[in-house]
Amino acid sequence: MAPSSSSHKPAALLLLVLLLCTTIATLAAAQPLASSQAKALLRVRRLLLFPPVLDALRAAPDPCALPPTPALTVACEGGQVTALSVLGDRDPDAAWRAALPSSFSSEALFTTLTRLPALARLSLVRLGVWGPLPGAKLRRLQALQVLNLSSNYLHGAVPGDLSRMYSLQSLVLSNNWLNGTVPSLSGLQFLEELDLAHNRLGPAFPEVGKAVVRLVLADNNFTGKIPAGVSSLGQLQFMDVSGNRLQGWIPSSIFALPALRYINLSRNRLAGQLPASTACSDALEFVDVSANLLTGVRPACMRGNSSARTVLDAGNCFAGGKQQRPSTYCNPGALAAVLPPPQGNGWGGQEKGKGGEVGMVLAIAGSVVGGALLIVLVMVVVLRTARRQHPDLNVLPNSAVATPAKKADGRKASAKATQKIITPVDKRHASQAARVNTLEVPGYRVYTLEELQEATNNFSSTNLIKSSPLAQHYNSQLQDGSRVLVRCLRLKPKYSPQSLVQYMEIISKLRHRHLVSIIGHCIANDGENPNIASSVYLISECVSNGSLRSHLTEWRKREMLKWPQRVSASIGVARGIQFLHNVTAPGIVLNDLNIENVLLDKTLTSKINEFSLPMISTSKNGKIFSETPFAVHEDNDTGSAHNAEQGDKEDIYQFGLILLEVITGKPTKSQSQLQSLKTQLSEVLNEDLDRLKDVADPTIRGTFAVDSLSTVVEIALNCTASNPSNRPSIDDVLWNLQYSMQVQDGWASSESLSLSTKSQA
Repeated sequence: MAPSSSSHKPAALLLLVLLLCTTIATLAAAQPLASSQAKALLRVRRLLLFPPVLDALRAAPDPCALPPTPALTVACEGGQVTALSVLGDRDPDAAWRAALPSSFSSEALFTTLTRLPALARLSLVRLGVWGPLPGAKLRRLQALQVLNLSSNYLHGAVPGDLSRMYSLQSLVLSNNWLNGTVPSLSGLQFLEELDLAHNRLGPAFPEVGKAVVRLVLADNNFTGKIPAGVSSLGQLQFMDVSGNRLQGWIPSSIFALPALRYINLSRNRLAGQLPASTACSDALEFVDVSANLLTGVRPACMRGNSSARTVLDAGNCFAGGKQQRPSTYCNPGALAAVLPPPQGNGWGGQEKGKGGEVGMVLAIAGSVVGGALLIVLVMVVVLRTARRQHPDLNVLPNSAVATPAKKADGRKASAKATQKIITPVDKRHASQAARVNTLEVPGYRVYTLEELQEATNNFSSTNLIKSSPLAQHYNSQLQDGSRVLVRCLRLKPKYSPQSLVQYMEIISKLRHRHLVSIIGHCIANDGENPNIASSVYLISECVSNGSLRSHLTEWRKREMLKWPQRVSASIGVARGIQFLHNVTAPGIVLNDLNIENVLLDKTLTSKINEFSLPMISTSKNGKIFSETPFAVHEDNDTGSAHNAEQGDKEDIYQFGLILLEVITGKPTKSQSQLQSLKTQLSEVLNEDLDRLKDVADPTIRGTFAVDSLSTVVEIALNCTASNPSNRPSIDDVLWNLQYSMQVQDGWASSESLSLSTKSQA
């Protein structure tokens, strides 16, 4: 029996409704931008003082039709702007209000943005925006899901109004000057990412909701204990709270969070023992608890590295670990009695008591701090006296690499014995390590030769920076207006375009705060044989604030670096070297670490330029070796070791030369001059530290603590030891540089206190 016509009516009606809805949605999406919204965008451009990245708005008849780029994206729906993403080129620097005039008003900027009420994504990065965050204006953007205002000059507290922006999924305010408190964000049930790194926020650890996946609070002023409530964040995958002043026990259950892949608790004052029963999640790939006050035995899941997990624990007082401090450092005097971890799951980590109990806690804390300061003062006096009485005393701890353990037959064990070749299976580790310190730089992509010809004005000689028979370097400007550096490197004949694919994939993941990022490449084929690659063009970010050497010598062009800035720049270089040595196995060594290849950006952040890009291979007899596919001959013989097995020691040697120039302000032009300087510095250390001011660069006089400078001098002498086996590891070097900075900070604080006391008197 044929179906009746009435049975088709519901289906036909449903189809008609669907077609109608689709038509309406299409028309809404294609609706031109409302004139009020277009005017708001142009006003934003005017308030930001016409940054080049927004020039496209002026000429575009419809901003919604602009093709999205890494620097500018405008998305619209229904005639309204739903997404605005702008990446400028105004990096934070010492003159932090120079990018925008004194008449600039953050209030006016965000008032204008409220005229875009449908905004779901707002990203204004590196645009020079300064002033406090106007919370009341931001709260009017109730549709906002993503807010990124990183790398600007915003100051003050994080406004409490943000705690009522219930649609927020991502809040990124890193690399600003924020210096107040953070409101409770536990009510934001959809917040998955909170990044407040590199500010001055504190002191209370911020409260977040249970949906958080990424929590980044590094390099702030957060104090107190890690709240026990962190252990209940079941979705947490990435946590970085390094470089704060967190104290007390670590809630051991954090490491067992099921989704956790990365946790960095380094450079705090966390103390006590990690229970032997501490369990680590199977997903956990990276753990850093270095530079704290942890004691006892490390839990089984944190004893050394493996193919699935990297563990960094140097600078604590762990029993049986490498590069550990003496146990007395973590338990000096009154500090030996460490209170047990608090009970409960509250974010405060402790229950509120009566006034008497609070007074008792404050009294105990005052006694402990006073006792600790007294002990530190006594130790400083004793060490300085001992140094004068025993010139051969070495205050630097022996490096585990400098003194290898002996095998049963008495021979020294090779430091490279446990390393393995990086294979496609291991690339996830390079990728994970690269994510640790990724900067706000464009994503990696493959460029066409036509794009590079346009960027370099057809490789014009006016854009050529330096040239050799095998490599050329060009200043370039991409189509979106961003400045980049293009390097043309000749390839060895045996490499084909196909063999370079995996190699370039590894290079694309070498991202770190203290490396000049490579953001793309272009493989140029031989014109006669397309199966042969003749050269590779590497596209790097442009760091245009000069080299470290120029900031030490060219005083007419820029302000000379004082001692704290020099130590900070040196620490950055050391961190870059540490990354290169650990990002793959074997590590990336034999890097070109001369002082001219250390660049400083506008925030005086040091970046290593032109580091090695090796290919790891295995010879027929099974021996691991590395080689570069580029036909570039390095000619930087300094009389030190030049083989791959001791390549890390060569990098340490080169870094020692950089430190010597940072200290004296002068390069060492020959081996005899270097030896003479080392002899002079050794005599000063052994005989009279007060003579350091006669050896140091005159421009840093009055800006350094003697103990801080003497520590760096000892590091430099150890790094430039003639015997490579006597040179410290990069972890050892970094630990001591950070110690030098702590001494410098303590000296600066005491100097300020002394001046303040005198002025009050």
